[in-house]
Amino acid sequence: MLRMAVYWSACLASVLFTWFAIHVKHEKEGIQYWLLVTFVAALPLIYISAIRYNVGADYAAYYKYYNRIVQGGDRERFEILYYLLNKGIALLHMSAPWMFAACAMLFLMPLYKMILSDSPYPYFSIFLLIATGYYFFFLNGTRQMIGAAIFMLAIPYIEKKNILPFIVLTLLSTGFHTMSIVFIATYAFSIWRIDNRFLLIVTGGLILLSNMVAGLFNNIIGGLDYYSLYLASSYAQKGQGLISLIMSGSIVAFATVFYQKNNTKYQVYYNMQVIAFWVTIMTGKVVLIERFRMSFGLSSVIFIPMILNGIKNRKTRRICGGAIGILYFLYVTYTIGVLNGNSVLPYRTIFSVI
Repeated sequence: MLRMAVYWSACLASVLFTWFAIHVKHEKEGIQYWLLVTFVAALPLIYISAIRYNVGADYAAYYKYYNRIVQGGDRERFEILYYLLNKGIALLHMSAPWMFAACAMLFLMPLYKMILSDSPYPYFSIFLLIATGYYFFFLNGTRQMIGAAIFMLAIPYIEKKNILPFIVLTLLSTGFHTMSIVFIATYAFSIWRIDNRFLLIVTGGLILLSNMVAGLFNNIIGGLDYYSLYLASSYAQKGQGLISLIMSGSIVAFATVFYQKNNTKYQVYYNMQVIAFWVTIMTGKVVLIERFRMSFGLSSVIFIPMILNGIKNRKTRRICGGAIGILYFLYVTYTIGVLNGNSVLPYRTIFSVI
Protein backbone atom coordinates (compact mmCIF):
# COMPACT_ATOMS: atom_id res chain seq x y z
CA MET A 1 0.00 0.00 0.00
CA LEU A 2 2.77 2.47 0.94
CA ARG A 3 4.58 1.68 -2.31
CA MET A 4 1.54 2.98 -4.18
CA ALA A 5 1.03 6.06 -2.03
CA VAL A 6 1.96 8.49 -4.80
CA TYR A 7 -0.67 7.01 -7.12
CA TRP A 8 -3.45 7.00 -4.53
CA SER A 9 -2.51 10.54 -3.50
CA ALA A 10 -2.78 11.66 -7.12
CA CYS A 11 -6.11 9.82 -7.40
CA LEU A 12 -7.49 11.61 -4.33
CA ALA A 13 -6.15 14.95 -5.58
CA SER A 14 -7.81 14.31 -8.94
CA VAL A 15 -11.14 13.69 -7.22
CA LEU A 16 -10.80 17.00 -5.38
CA PHE A 17 -9.71 18.84 -8.53
CA THR A 18 -12.67 17.34 -10.40
CA TRP A 19 -15.10 18.52 -7.74
CA PHE A 20 -13.63 22.01 -7.96
CA ALA A 21 -13.65 22.07 -11.78
CA ILE A 22 -17.29 21.03 -12.21
CA HIS A 23 -18.52 23.41 -9.49
CA VAL A 24 -17.07 26.54 -11.07
CA LYS A 25 -19.86 28.70 -12.51
CA HIS A 26 -19.95 28.89 -16.29
CA GLU A 27 -22.28 30.12 -19.01
CA LYS A 28 -21.95 27.37 -21.61
CA GLU A 29 -20.24 24.03 -22.07
CA GLY A 30 -18.31 24.50 -25.29
CA ILE A 31 -14.94 23.11 -26.36
CA GLN A 32 -12.99 25.65 -24.29
CA TYR A 33 -14.97 24.71 -21.19
CA TRP A 34 -14.31 20.99 -21.60
CA LEU A 35 -10.61 21.49 -22.36
CA LEU A 36 -10.19 23.52 -19.18
CA VAL A 37 -12.32 21.30 -16.95
CA THR A 38 -10.76 18.03 -18.06
CA PHE A 39 -7.25 19.45 -17.82
CA VAL A 40 -7.79 20.70 -14.26
CA ALA A 41 -9.55 17.48 -13.18
CA ALA A 42 -6.81 15.24 -14.59
CA LEU A 43 -3.87 17.47 -13.64
CA PRO A 44 -2.56 15.40 -10.69
CA LEU A 45 -2.40 12.24 -12.80
CA ILE A 46 -0.93 14.18 -15.74
CA TYR A 47 1.76 15.58 -13.47
CA ILE A 48 2.97 12.30 -11.99
CA SER A 49 3.08 10.81 -15.49
CA ALA A 50 5.11 13.76 -16.79
CA ILE A 51 7.80 13.86 -14.10
CA ARG A 52 8.35 10.08 -13.78
CA TYR A 53 11.72 8.59 -14.48
CA ASN A 54 12.08 5.03 -15.80
CA VAL A 55 8.58 4.19 -14.59
CA GLY A 56 6.69 1.86 -16.92
CA ALA A 57 8.00 -1.10 -18.88
CA ASP A 58 8.19 0.86 -22.14
CA TYR A 59 9.44 4.13 -20.64
CA ALA A 60 12.95 3.73 -22.05
CA ALA A 61 11.67 2.98 -25.56
CA TYR A 62 9.50 6.11 -25.64
CA TYR A 63 12.23 8.23 -24.07
CA LYS A 64 14.87 7.09 -26.55
CA TYR A 65 12.52 7.55 -29.50
CA TYR A 66 11.80 11.13 -28.51
CA ASN A 67 15.51 11.88 -28.19
CA ARG A 68 16.08 10.43 -31.67
CA ILE A 69 13.38 12.75 -33.01
CA VAL A 70 15.05 15.70 -31.27
CA GLN A 71 18.27 14.78 -33.06
CA GLY A 72 16.52 14.71 -36.44
CA GLY A 73 15.45 11.07 -36.55
CA ASP A 74 12.70 9.81 -38.84
CA ARG A 75 9.31 8.27 -38.09
CA GLU A 76 10.58 4.68 -37.82
CA ARG A 77 7.86 2.09 -37.01
CA PHE A 78 5.60 4.41 -35.04
CA GLU A 79 2.19 5.62 -36.18
CA ILE A 80 1.96 8.97 -37.97
CA LEU A 81 0.09 10.95 -35.29
CA TYR A 82 2.38 9.75 -32.52
CA TYR A 83 5.37 10.71 -34.65
CA LEU A 84 3.89 14.17 -35.34
CA LEU A 85 3.24 14.65 -31.62
CA ASN A 86 6.89 13.92 -30.84
CA LYS A 87 8.05 16.03 -33.77
CA GLY A 88 5.95 19.00 -32.71
CA ILE A 89 7.27 18.96 -29.15
CA ALA A 90 10.81 18.52 -30.42
CA LEU A 91 10.43 21.57 -32.67
CA LEU A 92 9.51 23.58 -29.57
CA HIS A 93 12.85 22.48 -28.03
CA MET A 94 11.15 20.92 -25.02
CA SER A 95 12.59 18.10 -22.91
CA ALA A 96 11.16 14.58 -22.66
CA PRO A 97 8.90 15.27 -19.62
CA TRP A 98 6.86 17.62 -21.82
CA MET A 99 6.34 14.80 -24.27
CA PHE A 100 5.17 12.51 -21.47
CA ALA A 101 2.86 15.30 -20.23
CA ALA A 102 1.36 15.67 -23.70
CA CYS A 103 0.76 11.91 -23.90
CA ALA A 104 -0.94 11.94 -20.49
CA MET A 105 -3.18 14.81 -21.58
CA LEU A 106 -4.19 12.96 -24.75
CA PHE A 107 -5.08 9.90 -22.68
CA LEU A 108 -6.71 11.48 -19.65
CA MET A 109 -8.57 14.48 -21.05
CA PRO A 110 -10.78 12.54 -23.53
CA LEU A 111 -11.37 9.89 -20.88
CA TYR A 112 -12.32 12.50 -18.25
CA LYS A 113 -14.65 14.14 -20.77
CA MET A 114 -16.56 10.88 -21.08
CA ILE A 115 -16.41 10.26 -17.33
CA LEU A 116 -17.95 13.65 -16.62
CA SER A 117 -20.52 13.23 -19.41
CA ASP A 118 -21.58 9.60 -18.95
CA SER A 119 -20.63 8.34 -15.50
CA PRO A 120 -23.37 8.65 -12.85
CA TYR A 121 -20.60 8.57 -10.20
CA PRO A 122 -17.57 10.38 -11.69
CA TYR A 123 -15.50 10.21 -8.50
CA PHE A 124 -15.95 6.44 -8.39
CA SER A 125 -14.86 6.30 -12.05
CA ILE A 126 -11.64 8.13 -11.18
CA PHE A 127 -11.02 5.61 -8.40
CA LEU A 128 -11.63 2.78 -10.88
CA LEU A 129 -9.15 4.28 -13.33
CA ILE A 130 -6.47 3.48 -10.77
CA ALA A 131 -8.05 0.40 -9.19
CA THR A 132 -8.66 -1.42 -12.49
CA GLY A 133 -5.03 -0.85 -13.47
CA TYR A 134 -5.74 1.01 -16.70
CA TYR A 135 -3.74 4.05 -15.64
CA PHE A 136 -0.75 1.82 -14.95
CA PHE A 137 -1.13 0.12 -18.31
CA PHE A 138 -1.10 3.58 -19.90
CA LEU A 139 2.32 4.22 -18.33
CA ASN A 140 3.46 1.20 -20.36
CA GLY A 141 1.24 0.95 -23.47
CA THR A 142 1.03 4.72 -23.97
CA ARG A 143 0.13 4.83 -27.66
CA GLN A 144 -2.48 2.12 -27.36
CA MET A 145 -4.29 3.78 -24.47
CA ILE A 146 -4.23 7.19 -26.14
CA GLY A 147 -5.98 5.54 -29.07
CA ALA A 148 -8.50 3.89 -26.74
CA ALA A 149 -9.23 7.17 -24.92
CA ILE A 150 -9.72 9.11 -28.15
CA PHE A 151 -12.09 6.41 -29.35
CA MET A 152 -14.16 6.87 -26.19
CA LEU A 153 -15.22 10.23 -27.67
CA ALA A 154 -16.90 8.25 -30.46
CA ILE A 155 -19.37 6.53 -28.12
CA PRO A 156 -22.05 9.28 -28.41
CA TYR A 157 -21.89 8.92 -32.21
CA ILE A 158 -22.36 5.15 -31.96
CA GLU A 159 -25.38 5.79 -29.77
CA LYS A 160 -26.83 8.22 -32.34
CA LYS A 161 -25.82 6.04 -35.34
CA ASN A 162 -23.82 8.98 -36.74
CA ILE A 163 -21.17 7.14 -38.70
CA LEU A 164 -19.06 10.00 -40.12
CA PRO A 165 -17.77 11.42 -36.78
CA PHE A 166 -17.36 7.82 -35.60
CA ILE A 167 -15.07 7.02 -38.54
CA VAL A 168 -13.09 10.24 -38.07
CA LEU A 169 -12.45 9.50 -34.38
CA THR A 170 -11.61 5.87 -35.13
CA LEU A 171 -9.03 6.99 -37.71
CA LEU A 172 -7.61 9.50 -35.22
CA SER A 173 -7.20 6.77 -32.61
CA THR A 174 -5.61 4.52 -35.24
CA GLY A 175 -3.13 7.33 -35.94
CA PHE A 176 -1.72 6.70 -32.47
CA HIS A 177 -1.96 2.92 -32.47
CA THR A 178 -2.74 0.63 -35.41
CA MET A 179 -4.71 -1.81 -33.26
CA SER A 180 -7.40 0.84 -32.73
CA ILE A 181 -8.88 -0.10 -36.10
CA VAL A 182 -10.66 -2.98 -34.33
CA PHE A 183 -12.97 -0.43 -32.69
CA ILE A 184 -14.99 -0.56 -35.92
CA ALA A 185 -16.50 -3.72 -34.43
CA THR A 186 -18.21 -1.58 -31.80
CA TYR A 187 -20.31 0.19 -34.43
CA ALA A 188 -21.14 -3.10 -36.12
CA PHE A 189 -22.43 -4.58 -32.85
CA SER A 190 -24.51 -1.46 -32.17
CA ILE A 191 -26.74 -2.26 -35.15
CA TRP A 192 -28.34 -5.07 -33.17
CA ARG A 193 -28.59 -5.84 -29.48
CA ILE A 194 -26.46 -8.65 -28.07
CA ASP A 195 -29.13 -10.73 -26.35
CA ASN A 196 -28.53 -13.53 -23.86
CA ARG A 197 -28.83 -16.26 -26.49
CA PHE A 198 -26.29 -14.67 -28.83
CA LEU A 199 -23.95 -14.03 -25.88
CA LEU A 200 -24.09 -17.69 -24.81
CA ILE A 201 -23.65 -19.06 -28.35
CA VAL A 202 -20.60 -16.94 -29.16
CA THR A 203 -19.05 -17.45 -25.71
CA GLY A 204 -19.53 -21.21 -25.90
CA GLY A 205 -18.23 -21.28 -29.46
CA LEU A 206 -15.06 -19.41 -28.51
CA ILE A 207 -14.42 -21.78 -25.63
CA LEU A 208 -14.97 -24.92 -27.72
CA LEU A 209 -13.24 -23.69 -30.88
CA SER A 210 -10.59 -21.51 -29.24
CA ASN A 211 -7.63 -23.38 -30.74
CA MET A 212 -9.04 -23.21 -34.26
CA VAL A 213 -9.87 -19.50 -33.95
CA ALA A 214 -6.46 -18.80 -32.40
CA GLY A 215 -4.71 -20.54 -35.31
CA LEU A 216 -6.59 -18.36 -37.79
CA PHE A 217 -5.69 -15.12 -36.02
CA ASN A 218 -2.06 -16.10 -35.51
CA ASN A 219 -1.77 -16.82 -39.24
CA ILE A 220 -3.09 -13.34 -39.98
CA ILE A 221 -0.65 -11.78 -37.51
CA GLY A 222 2.17 -13.82 -39.06
CA GLY A 223 1.53 -12.02 -42.33
CA LEU A 224 2.05 -8.56 -40.82
CA ASP A 225 5.67 -7.37 -41.03
CA TYR A 226 5.92 -5.69 -37.62
CA TYR A 227 3.52 -7.73 -35.47
CA SER A 228 4.76 -11.08 -36.80
CA LEU A 229 7.90 -10.55 -34.72
CA TYR A 230 5.84 -11.10 -31.56
CA LEU A 231 5.04 -14.69 -32.57
CA ALA A 232 8.62 -15.66 -31.72
CA SER A 233 8.80 -13.56 -28.56
CA SER A 234 7.81 -14.06 -24.93
CA TYR A 235 4.42 -12.49 -25.71
CA ALA A 236 3.43 -15.69 -27.50
CA GLN A 237 3.97 -17.76 -24.34
CA LYS A 238 1.86 -15.69 -21.97
CA GLY A 239 -0.83 -17.54 -20.04
CA GLN A 240 -4.50 -16.77 -20.14
CA GLY A 241 -4.75 -14.96 -16.82
CA LEU A 242 -7.53 -16.53 -14.76
CA ILE A 243 -8.11 -13.38 -12.70
CA SER A 244 -8.62 -11.25 -15.80
CA LEU A 245 -11.04 -13.81 -17.22
CA ILE A 246 -13.06 -13.93 -13.98
CA MET A 247 -13.15 -10.14 -13.71
CA SER A 248 -14.17 -9.61 -17.33
CA GLY A 249 -16.80 -12.34 -17.14
CA SER A 250 -18.12 -10.95 -13.85
CA ILE A 251 -18.64 -7.49 -15.35
CA VAL A 252 -20.63 -8.97 -18.24
CA ALA A 253 -22.67 -11.17 -15.89
CA PHE A 254 -23.34 -8.25 -13.53
CA ALA A 255 -24.33 -6.03 -16.46
CA THR A 256 -26.59 -8.73 -17.90
CA VAL A 257 -28.46 -9.25 -14.61
CA PHE A 258 -29.15 -5.51 -14.32
CA TYR A 259 -29.49 -4.88 -18.05
CA GLN A 260 -31.04 -1.53 -18.96
CA LYS A 261 -32.95 -2.38 -22.14
CA ASN A 262 -34.28 1.14 -22.69
CA ASN A 263 -30.88 2.81 -22.31
CA THR A 264 -29.11 3.06 -25.68
CA LYS A 265 -25.92 4.40 -24.12
CA TYR A 266 -25.84 1.46 -21.72
CA GLN A 267 -26.11 -0.93 -24.67
CA VAL A 268 -23.04 0.60 -26.38
CA TYR A 269 -20.94 0.25 -23.23
CA TYR A 270 -22.33 -3.25 -22.71
CA ASN A 271 -21.24 -4.31 -26.20
CA MET A 272 -17.70 -3.07 -25.54
CA GLN A 273 -17.47 -5.11 -22.35
CA VAL A 274 -18.80 -8.21 -24.09
CA ILE A 275 -16.11 -7.84 -26.76
CA ALA A 276 -13.52 -7.39 -24.00
CA PHE A 277 -14.77 -10.63 -22.39
CA TRP A 278 -14.62 -12.57 -25.67
CA VAL A 279 -11.10 -11.30 -26.24
CA THR A 280 -10.11 -12.39 -22.72
CA ILE A 281 -11.20 -15.94 -23.52
CA MET A 282 -8.59 -15.98 -26.30
CA THR A 283 -5.82 -14.47 -24.18
CA GLY A 284 -2.81 -16.76 -24.05
CA LYS A 285 -3.73 -18.35 -27.37
CA VAL A 286 -3.58 -15.38 -29.74
CA VAL A 287 -0.44 -13.26 -29.45
CA LEU A 288 -1.00 -9.68 -28.23
CA ILE A 289 -4.78 -10.16 -27.92
CA GLU A 290 -4.51 -9.08 -24.27
CA ARG A 291 -3.96 -5.57 -25.62
CA PHE A 292 -7.39 -5.65 -27.27
CA ARG A 293 -8.91 -6.48 -23.89
CA MET A 294 -7.28 -3.40 -22.39
CA SER A 295 -8.54 -1.20 -25.23
CA PHE A 296 -12.16 -2.36 -25.10
CA GLY A 297 -12.11 -2.76 -21.32
CA LEU A 298 -11.13 0.85 -20.62
CA SER A 299 -14.79 1.84 -20.86
CA SER A 300 -15.49 -0.22 -17.70
CA VAL A 301 -14.43 2.73 -15.53
CA ILE A 302 -17.64 4.39 -16.73
CA PHE A 303 -19.76 1.33 -17.35
CA ILE A 304 -19.51 -0.12 -13.83
CA PRO A 305 -21.00 3.06 -12.27
CA MET A 306 -23.71 2.95 -14.97
CA ILE A 307 -24.63 -0.59 -13.92
CA LEU A 308 -24.74 0.40 -10.27
CA ASN A 309 -26.91 3.41 -11.05
CA GLY A 310 -29.48 1.13 -12.64
CA ILE A 311 -29.97 -0.93 -9.46
CA LYS A 312 -33.23 0.39 -8.04
CA ASN A 313 -32.84 -0.89 -4.49
CA ARG A 314 -30.63 1.61 -2.67
CA LYS A 315 -29.27 -0.89 -0.14
CA THR A 316 -28.40 -3.41 -2.87
CA ARG A 317 -26.74 -0.64 -4.89
CA ARG A 318 -24.56 0.40 -1.95
CA ILE A 319 -23.59 -3.19 -1.09
CA CYS A 320 -22.64 -3.92 -4.71
CA GLY A 321 -20.73 -0.65 -5.02
CA GLY A 322 -18.83 -1.27 -1.80
CA ALA A 323 -17.99 -4.84 -2.77
CA ILE A 324 -16.75 -3.75 -6.20
CA GLY A 325 -14.61 -1.01 -4.68
CA ILE A 326 -13.01 -3.38 -2.16
CA LEU A 327 -12.37 -6.13 -4.72
CA TYR A 328 -10.73 -3.77 -7.19
CA PHE A 329 -8.65 -2.20 -4.43
CA LEU A 330 -7.38 -5.66 -3.46
CA TYR A 331 -6.79 -6.50 -7.11
CA VAL A 332 -4.63 -3.46 -7.86
CA THR A 333 -2.80 -3.75 -4.55
CA TYR A 334 -1.79 -7.28 -5.47
CA THR A 335 -1.10 -6.89 -9.21
CA ILE A 336 0.68 -3.53 -8.92
CA GLY A 337 1.72 -3.20 -5.29
CA VAL A 338 2.98 -6.79 -4.92
CA LEU A 339 3.68 -8.07 -8.44
CA ASN A 340 4.71 -4.67 -9.83
CA GLY A 341 2.67 -5.08 -12.99
CA ASN A 342 3.74 -2.79 -15.85
CA SER A 343 6.93 -2.00 -13.88
CA VAL A 344 5.55 1.17 -12.28
CA LEU A 345 7.26 0.69 -8.90
CA PRO A 346 9.23 2.10 -7.32
CA TYR A 347 7.98 5.46 -8.48
CA ARG A 348 10.85 7.82 -9.23
CA THR A 349 10.90 11.34 -10.62
CA ILE A 350 13.24 13.25 -12.89
CA PHE A 351 14.21 15.33 -9.87
CA SER A 352 15.73 12.29 -8.14
CA VAL A 353 18.31 11.84 -10.90
CA ILE A 354 19.30 15.49 -11.46
